[in-house]
Amino acid sequence: MASTRLERRSGEERTATIEALRERLRGMQQAVPATAPTVDDAAPAGLDEVVRTLRPGAAHSIQSRSLALACLGAALPAGAWGAIVGMPDLGIEAARDLGVPIDRIALVPQPGRAWLDAVASLAEAMPVVLAASPARVTPTEAARLAARLRQASSTLLVVGEWPNAATVVRSVRAEWQGLADGDGRIAAGSLLVEAAAGGAPRRARIPIAGRPAVELEEEQSLRLPAA
Repeated sequence: MASTRLERRSGEERTATIEALRERLRGMQQAVPATAPTVDDAAPAGLDEVVRTLRPGAAHSIQSRSLALACLGAALPAGAWGAIVGMPDLGIEAARDLGVPIDRIALVPQPGRAWLDAVASLAEAMPVVLAASPARVTPTEAARLAARLRQASSTLLVVGEWPNAATVVRSVRAEWQGLADGDGRIAAGSLLVEAAAGGAPRRARIPIAGRPAVELEEEQSLRLPAA
């Protein structure tokens, strides 16, 4: 399978896809100075603990797409634009339910071989970028992108594995209340999440609204209150 590549090319040598992307970014906003992710006041309890581990200027691996979307919505500074890359099947309403401000999100559904260039270009203009991990990224390519993230002080959330990720966030288990011996109606629930950033993993418990909803990739279900 072909590798995505991030090459040091001049502006004239960039692909038409990247040039069009840059033009769109210039039309949407001025570059937003990025600071440490600021948690949305409406974010559910527990999610703020996860978001605070996601330092700017680095790439973070999140093992569930739904959890990554919730982190994107909670981490975006008020009024800032963010981006979602490589998710052609993204459900807009589902993303909105997870707290993503869709009206301030640049979507690049199918970047193809320009994945790394697209992410790097977006990170230069936006404080938080969410991207589905491409088929293959070498440690060298990941290190080159990491340098671009540090320069822009941008936060990259990658759904899936990522070489030398600064933080790895995964859901441990979902717990439901209201069931008794296999029957009854679910009244409430919570998702136990683990964030590992070099030291001992930190755990947070995030409330799940009402009932199980869409699947957390291959894991449990998650429906967070809208942020």
